[in-house]
Amino acid sequence: MCAIPSASRSQTACVTRHLGNQVNRIQKGLSDGTLTLGEAGGLAAQQARIAEAGSRALADGKLDRGEFKELRQMQRSASRDIFEQRHNATERPAAPSERSPRIDSHQNNQGNRIQRGLEDGSLTASEARGLMDQQNRIAEAKGSALADGTMDEAEYTQLRELQRQASRDIFSARHNCGIRA
Repeated sequence: MCAIPSASRSQTACVTRHLGNQVNRIQKGLSDGTLTLGEAGGLAAQQARIAEAGSRALADGKLDRGEFKELRQMQRSASRDIFEQRHNATERPAAPSERSPRIDSHQNNQGNRIQRGLEDGSLTASEARGLMDQQNRIAEAKGSALADGTMDEAEYTQLRELQRQASRDIFSARHNCGIRA
């Protein structure tokens, strides 16, 4: 990961923290199969451009308000790109032995996202219940897919689409700016 030299401590720490988080999200997408190598390469290049812009902004030893706002806008855009790439229909093909563990890993991550939403107040209890009901329906669909002892490619694809929709629903609920459905 590229670090941005120290200047305005709180702003620099914010930019650096987000840069690290985004690099971790890209690496996680590679490891869990939600990003192809090409997608990850493009996203990593975007992170490198942000780090380079941060270094240029700090060349004079300080990060002014305008530079900080520009870097944060670049990071917000990159964050959306990471989310979209990780939740589109392209992913590294899953071998039959990887399908169930991938589904389980995604279910665990989505449960954690719902829990964090409750903890940080971005989700109401009602929203969390609805999202957990959706997770339970996905778990039931997984059970049905495995009823014959295997999960074929069509069943896996259907489950992943259910998970992508659930992920979008979690994101929307957590980012509705206090507007409760």
